[in-house]
Order: sequence, then structure tokens, then C-alpha cells
Amino acid sequence: MQRPLDETAALRIVVEAMPVGVSWARLSDQKILFINRKFTEIFGYESGEFANIAEWIDRTYLFEEDRELVARTWGAHLAAKEHTQASIEPVEIRVLCKDGEVKTILNSGVILPETGWALATFIDISERKRNELRIKEAERQAAENEFIYKLLLDHSPEMIVLSPFNRSRRYVSPAVHRITGFTAEEYISFKGVEMIYPEDREGTRGVIKDLKSGSLWLAHRYRTLRKDGGYCWVEANITGYLDPVSGRTAGYVAVIRDISVEREREKRLAAEHLSLTEAAVLDELTGIPNRRAFNQAFAGVVKRQTTGTTDLSLLMIDVDYFKLYNDFYGHVAGDGCLRKIAETLSKVVSRGPDLAARFGGEEFVLLLPMTDNRGAEIVARKVLKAVRSLEIPHSESPHGVVTVSIGVATWQGDLIANETLLIEQADRALYQAKGRGRNQYVVG
Repeated sequence: MQRPLDETAALRIVVEAMPVGVSWARLSDQKILFINRKFTEIFGYESGEFANIAEWIDRTYLFEEDRELVARTWGAHLAAKEHTQASIEPVEIRVLCKDGEVKTILNSGVILPETGWALATFIDISERKRNELRIKEAERQAAENEFIYKLLLDHSPEMIVLSPFNRSRRYVSPAVHRITGFTAEEYISFKGVEMIYPEDREGTRGVIKDLKSGSLWLAHRYRTLRKDGGYCWVEANITGYLDPVSGRTAGYVAVIRDISVEREREKRLAAEHLSLTEAAVLDELTGIPNRRAFNQAFAGVVKRQTTGTTDLSLLMIDVDYFKLYNDFYGHVAGDGCLRKIAETLSKVVSRGPDLAARFGGEEFVLLLPMTDNRGAEIVARKVLKAVRSLEIPHSESPHGVVTVSIGVATWQGDLIANETLLIEQADRALYQAKGRGRNQYVVG
């Protein structure tokens, strides 16, 4: 039987599981007192390598504009003779890591005069991608004092849920009220998935099942009930934790944020793609959007892809040994093959903003807004599997059936996208995939 978690142990698990770097400094002399494990993972620096805030900035902030930005957001609060409680809004800065890598970081924090601390949080957005990552995680400390842990959680703008599977003790941070309108006590009183929108409940049950089966990190989007009777879209980054005795997953910590604005953006993008289809920009053979439609959609996405938005991914797809297929089976069979692949690609890209198009000949392209390189790889694997599952015979291919090769390219959201360069990057990756034996993908 799983042991019930006491509150101190539960809060310790939350701090260990939260995917955000944390440091805090003493307001009186700005001495850095603590950096957490995630901080070290992001930057490579250990506790004690910086005496104070000024030394941290001098050694790691390479760009003058970032120093000025930090001075505007933090400086007045830190320099004040009498400190007042203040929340530092998120700012995007570039930091030199210990291994020489420069990372783009979302930095925020809070001034807490009642404790004498300045708390700072650091989220690595150089590899991550989505607008939804403007997250100010709960400021926290590493001390094992329950009051300190609770203080950090209470100041988090994100809703943090600790939920053991045996329901021995659940915790919800105060941000639950901002997101749902419910108090923490009201939220905890709901059982199972009864506060989740009916159409999203099955997917949520699947996530819980995956956690119990051993998956320790999952992301899940769903609609949750608000106290006013409506629903809002949220995204939960979920981390499972293990029972120290049994070694089994005992529960999970979820960091939940409101993504209603992002969902509206996705709906607008989907409407734009639908408008392109209705404007008869379809490929005559396959029935999916043609290259003109792709170019228009790509240009529209890139126009909105300004610094600070989420990542943009592109998949270039080529049917393997298609000339040999045409020569052996005939052009009528070749046309039928392309139509089946086009239909399959359209099913793989299920989100509204995504676009599957015929690029020309036996080449196709998938445009994936708001998708980082990890998400693009997931889509690439799905495409490879889906095309092979068609089991279209191809005696002239070493694989025996029709397969595809894929080049994957991603433009990070902290840069302004360039259409030509992104296509060239995907095309080079496609060439490498074909050179390595086809029926695979390569990330450019």
C-alpha cells in the first residue's frame, strides 16, 4: 500500500518536479543564496560560483541591450532603500552558459521584502517553441522549510497541481482561482474528470493511464470548467513521481496554464487554410492544396513569425524510387499511388493550422506552425509509419512496398523566419535521408 504523503514531502516533490530554474538572493547585499538543480541543468553553473547578482550579470550577460533590459525590470527594485513586494514581468534575455553556449531565457521573478529575498526564475526557450511557454513558474527555494516551499507556490501565476493516485493528499496552488474562478478547496472537491469538457475526458483518462503505466513526462491540452459555467483551454505539463518503496508511479505534478489566446490564434490560422481550399488552390491529381496554396500559407505564417513567437517546422517528403514505380506499374498506377499518399498525409496532420500540400511531382510538404523540432520528429515518424501501412506493392524498391523519405527543418521562434532558408534546410535534410537508404527522416 502506498504511503500517504505529508505536506512537507509533497511540497518537496513539487519543487523537485517543476521544470524551471530558480535562484534567490538576499535583498540587503544581493548575495546569491541558492540555485536549484534545474538552474544548474540549464546553465551548467553550480551553487557558489557567483557571489552576487552583479557578478552573475557581468559574467553571463553578453549583450548590452539585455543588461539594459534587466536594469529596467530589476534595477529599481533591487536598488531601493526600502523594498516593497513586486512581481517582475517576464523578459527575454541571452545568457552565456558555462560550456560556452548562449541560450535564450525567459526570466521573471518577485521581490519579497517580508523574507528579505529577491526570487528569480529561468525558463530555457532556446530549444522550446511555443508562445505558450511564456510561463512564470513558481519562485522557490531549496531549503526544506515548508513555509518557503509554500511561499513559492503561492506566488506562481501558473496553476500547480499535486495529485497522488491514492488521493491521500492533493494540492492546488492559488492560481487555480485566476484560471478557473474556483478556490483551491472547490477545485479539489471535484472527482475524477468531472470538471473536464466531456469530449476531452477520454483523452485525459488516457494520459492518467500512461502515467500509471510508467510515462513520467506528458503534455496534455484540454478544456476545463470555469466557475462561471464556461470552459477554457489549458495546457498541462505533467511530471509523474515514483513511490520510493514500490518504485511505481505514485502520482503526478501538473503545471497548468491558460492557452485560450493561443487556441484563438490556431482557429484563425485554420480559417485561413480553409479559405485557401475554398479558393480552389487544390492539386488537380491528389485533391490536396497545391504548391501555390502552400506558398500563400507559408508566406502568411512567416509574416506573423516575428521574434518571440513559437517555432515553425517544415517537412519535405519524397516518394522513394517513384520513377521505377511508374516505369514498372504504369502512370495510372503511379497517379493512384500519389493520391493515396496525399490522403494519408492529410490525415496525419490533424491540427487546424497544419497544412499538407503537393510540392511538385512526387514531392509533398507539411507546414507545421507552432511546432518545435521534437514535435516535427513525431509527425515525421507518423508519416513514415502511415505510408508503410498502406502496403502499396513496389517490387522495384528494396523495401518491397512504397515508402517515403523526409527532410525536417525547424525555425526557432526567437528568430524571424526566412521562407527560402527553411525550404533549403528541409531539402538538404531530405537529400541526406535519401542518401542514407531512404524510408527514413533526417533533421536538418
